[in-house]
Amino acid sequence: MSSTLKELAIALSKKQEHYVDYLTNESPILDNMRFEASTHGLWNAYEEVSKIDGAGFVDINQPLPEMEVDSSLKKIDLSILGGEIFVPEDKAAVIGVSEYFSKKIPILLKHAGETAEKKIIYDNFIPYAIGNGKAVSAGAADKCYSMVAVRFIPGEVIGLYSAKNINRHGILDSTPINGAQLYKNANGLLGYGVRIKGYIGMQLANPDAVSAIVNISADKIPTAEQIDNMLVDAKATPASTYIFCHPKVLSMLNKYKGNVLQTMTGDMDVNRSFAAWNGIRFITSYNFKNGEEDAVKLA
Repeated sequence: MSSTLKELAIALSKKQEHYVDYLTNESPILDNMRFEASTHGLWNAYEEVSKIDGAGFVDINQPLPEMEVDSSLKKIDLSILGGEIFVPEDKAAVIGVSEYFSKKIPILLKHAGETAEKKIIYDNFIPYAIGNGKAVSAGAADKCYSMVAVRFIPGEVIGLYSAKNINRHGILDSTPINGAQLYKNANGLLGYGVRIKGYIGMQLANPDAVSAIVNISADKIPTAEQIDNMLVDAKATPASTYIFCHPKVLSMLNKYKGNVLQTMTGDMDVNRSFAAWNGIRFITSYNFKNGEEDAVKLA
């Protein structure tokens, strides 16, 4: 079964719950994504369906048609999310080792979450939509924004985690370096360190589940028809689809308010879900570039 990172963390320990809170604090897409266990620890094997010949209607006493599913077996590796924290021995003597790390870890995990979310947006969602011909241009030529519709599907469009590592160490493993004893870092300084590491990935195996509008600007706002078509291209459903974008893009769409853009005041303080387009919720994130995207040339 798929779960959010927070649901996984709550099931593991209070420490993991706090880590995930820090990680997703400024990363609402990461916070709302569903994850499932990879098939082989640090990598995942999956089938990508290319053709389906399904059941059909036939007359009484006639043979049933043959059903067939053509697919190709593919593999995706998980990525490492983490880093090392170091405190020189003199600073540790003044502040305290555990006190130093307890103050730094929340800040570093927040930054790690933002980095992971940017990678998901710009290395996964948007290129996948463009590569499958599911992206259209709003017409801007410079300093652009983008928006993407994603329909999460178990086994196809889903986040991945290593169950083997999660069961042993949790979502994020926090381990003292050198057994919590003094050691020299790369710069030759003596001190103490902690390594934080987790394994997560993103699987995209359904071209009919991710679509985008690129080249958006204040004077080149997507038309209502373009947004409708983006949702059709992703086969959007209210239960499983989100529209992700920068907060400024949602502000640009205010001209459609009262028509297809519905405000959702009850969700104003929950995961930055401010509104919906014909029932499909927006989640805005500052991890989208703020009008600094290069214009995309579409085929």
